[in-house]
Amino acid sequence: MRSKLKKTTQKQGGGIMLRSMRCLIESLGSLINDSLNEKEAILIFGTPRGGTTWVMEILETLPEYKSIFEPFHKDWFPEVQKLKINPYRPYVYFEDLNPALKEYLTKVFKGEIVSKSPRYRLTLENIYKRILAKKAVVKFVRANRLLPWIANNFNVKGMFFVIRHPCATIASQLETGIRGHFMPKNTPIPKEIVLSSISEIRELRDNEELINKIKTIKTQAEILAAIWSIDNYLPLYYQRKFEWYTLVYESLVANPEKEIESMFSYINEEVPEKVYSKIRKPSTTTHDPRYLGTTKQLIKWKKKLSERQVKNILKVVHWFGLDFYTEDPEPDYDALRKWIP
Repeated sequence: MRSKLKKTTQKQGGGIMLRSMRCLIESLGSLINDSLNEKEAILIFGTPRGGTTWVMEILETLPEYKSIFEPFHKDWFPEVQKLKINPYRPYVYFEDLNPALKEYLTKVFKGEIVSKSPRYRLTLENIYKRILAKKAVVKFVRANRLLPWIANNFNVKGMFFVIRHPCATIASQLETGIRGHFMPKNTPIPKEIVLSSISEIRELRDNEELINKIKTIKTQAEILAAIWSIDNYLPLYYQRKFEWYTLVYESLVANPEKEIESMFSYINEEVPEKVYSKIRKPSTTTHDPRYLGTTKQLIKWKKKLSERQVKNILKVVHWFGLDFYTEDPEPDYDALRKWIP
């Protein structure tokens, strides 16, 4: 017991030291450089355990770019707590004004707010790059519901909306406890959070049939399915109005070279050679890298979820009309592309 406690203490101490080193490097970069170029920012939106870190690390191979990790995480970016927004999943109707939020995100995109817990591999190459970076890849798992508002208020180099099979996403959330809600791993998310969220969202709050169905859900799998659905409903609702890139996680796994060429073409950039090594390399947040880079990655959830959980997840997702995902590992791509609310 004493040996285990000693190892845990040493691990925690090592983590604090690494975090302090990263913060020092970030501060040094802020002192050396002027603000990052806001108009050259690349933004990534997705759900927790949806593959956004992997996409971030692919795009961060671009010269002069560094990542900014989760600027709506209230502990890593305490300034976000001053904003009058939902702390779990912020939402602002895309035409509404919110000067405080716009000012905050402008500072983020310019690199003027330093994270208290920056996340990246501490290599010499990364240290050098982060100190001299001129541009940012900004990654969010709490901002899907803000994506239309951000698209309407910022002119940036590119925006990527990453969508992943709800069963795969939720299987990983249940396994890791990472759900983006600032709750202890084993604390259930209450159904009331879902109902409260819907009541805020102009695009959903008058849908009485949907609300009545949501009131009947009981299990964590169903609640997480409802959260997944809201998170993805809003970007899909506006996918024809704004010019972001909808990136299907399953397509990136199954056809990486083709998808990567399309991604970099969208932002008018050549594909860096380093990208191809990222295809087979687990991201810094990957918990089970055994099948990364193979199509087996797409069916892991079938072993982790029960048949009942799968049926319940898809039932809730289909209530929102998001029926392009089924028990198949990949979506109906044509139905996804043509989807309308």
